[in-house]
Formats: sequence, structure tokens, C-alpha cells
Amino acid sequence: MAYVDVLFALLMLGAWPASDERAVDSQPVETGLPQSVTGALTPIPPSLGQVRIEQRLIIRVPRQSISRSSMLPMPAPRQAPPPEPPRFERRKVGKCLAMRDVTGVRVINDDMLVLFMRDQRMIEAQLERTCSAREFYQGFYMERSGDGRLCVDRDLLQARSGSKCEVEKLRQLVPED
Repeated sequence: MAYVDVLFALLMLGAWPASDERAVDSQPVETGLPQSVTGALTPIPPSLGQVRIEQRLIIRVPRQSISRSSMLPMPAPRQAPPPEPPRFERRKVGKCLAMRDVTGVRVINDDMLVLFMRDQRMIEAQLERTCSAREFYQGFYMERSGDGRLCVDRDLLQARSGSKCEVEKLRQLVPED
């Protein structure tokens, strides 16, 4: 143990500068190397930088595989004439809806999509006039906005084919009684 203490003391004395030694920067050291190599060996002070991290989230809404008629209650087992297609009343739903609640989409005509919601509601989305809803037959993508909502005249729906459209109007489809 004493041997280690003595060795440590000698190392410390060797590292201690003598009173007649000058600072390293005030006296140039001759290394025998060219000046270009000596300059390359001197440490470079660390530089400060700024890093910006951005996150981009794309939401994919698949094509809905069930039909509107399957959303209606099952008829009694008796033989009845085939029911006529259901009729829907359109009601105002507001200008925005939560994208996390959209589970699927179906095309119903040239400028209309039906969005199927988690709570079994159906929302009709009317696209701008220059867009064809038929391009959305396989579903669509949407870049998630800051509030996570799909809003009229704000957000773009992107078809898998690449075309982009805005929603002009949202209406809830409610079966007529």
C-alpha cells in the first residue's frame, strides 16, 4: 500500500509545474514537423450548431368494404319483397371532425365521399368541384394537422393516385324514418 502512495506522490510532483517554467502558449515548441502539419494537429475548439427536428405524420384511411345497406338492422326471416335502397337525410355536422374517428371511406358519386366513423355515423364529404371522388376508391392519405382534425377549406386529402383535394362541405347522413 505504501508503494502505491509513493508512486502517486511522484506522479503528482512530475505533473506540478516548476516556478521557472513558462506557460505553454508563450513559448513555441519545436517539433521538427512542417508548419502545415503542426497546424492540423492543434485542437479545434468545438463549434455550436442548431439542430431542428420535425415530425410528419401521415394518416391512411382505407376503402370501406361494407355497404350502406349492411348498416341497417337485419329484416325478419319472413319472405318479403327486397327492400328499396335506404334514404338518408343530410344534417349539418360542423366544419371539422376528428381524424382519429374516421375508419373508412366509400365513393358515392363524382364529388362525394362517405366517411365511416367509429361511432357508426356516416359523414358525407363534398369535394371541391375540380376534384373527382372516383380517384379515392382505394382510400386516401391525410397529413395530420396540429389539432388532429379534418376541416372544411383547410386540409387536403391525397388519393393514392396522387391527386389532392379539399373538402368543401361536411354533412351527417341519417336514415330517414
